[in-house]
Amino acid sequence: MKNLKMILAIGFVFNILVVTAQQNAYVAAESGLSLREQPDINGKILSKLSYAQAINVLENTNKSLVVLDNGEKISGEWVKVETDKYIGYVFNGYLSPTKISKTIRLDLEHLNIEIKNLETIDFKRTHHLTQQDSAKIRVGIAATPEAKKIVLVDNDYKHVSLFQRYENSMSFMSEDSKCDATHWKNYDTEWKPLKQLKSNTFETLVYTENDWQNFIKMAMTASHEEITDKCGGEWLNYFGTVRSIKDYPISVSTNRVYIKLILTDFDNNVTEKIIEFEMPDDC
Repeated sequence: MKNLKMILAIGFVFNILVVTAQQNAYVAAESGLSLREQPDINGKILSKLSYAQAINVLENTNKSLVVLDNGEKISGEWVKVETDKYIGYVFNGYLSPTKISKTIRLDLEHLNIEIKNLETIDFKRTHHLTQQDSAKIRVGIAATPEAKKIVLVDNDYKHVSLFQRYENSMSFMSEDSKCDATHWKNYDTEWKPLKQLKSNTFETLVYTENDWQNFIKMAMTASHEEITDKCGGEWLNYFGTVRSIKDYPISVSTNRVYIKLILTDFDNNVTEKIIEFEMPDDC
């Protein structure tokens, strides 16, 4: 598992993590960690713990285990732990005593990128873009890729530029069944450069109330004929009085956020990569 030594450096002696009873620990396995009913690799799986999840260590079992991870031996023991739903056993070779940032890693040919503190639905934390032009990241419930730090690591490009845009949609409710809960086609905003905090650190953009208002105006203009055809001119006039995304019957949502990487090497060859953040329906 890539970068495992770095993640688990604190608290390890020859890759052994010592976690005493009655203390918090954090899941350091990027692909998640199985919580089992018994301290045995064949024990029934109660749950899959997510990367960086906090758990409470109840007691040590003194039952040792050594696993092979990409050719590397990881030593530890089974410990009894408690989550908000279960009590079971996990292998403490993939636990850390210190809190872990929910980092997403993007591996490129001459660059590694870290996106900090972003919850995802699945357990995939590393995306390989050496041979791929795009990657899709499924954002967790109630999480957002807005205002997140993007750090360039081991950068061997002459220049790296980052841009962001949104894919939004609008719906509205009506007593008329042919208009009720109509979900209009998606609308994309223009690409905007990310804020650069340091030479190797950027911050993703935040969608403001003004941005929502501009989107409503754009969506109304683009949907003029469709609204008139389905709901009549009176509805179109009514939409013209909407002043806030919270006004009935408007509902606006962000479906996706895109980050575009423009990479220029020292021979002035330019490559583009697209990162797509897919938002859950109730985000």
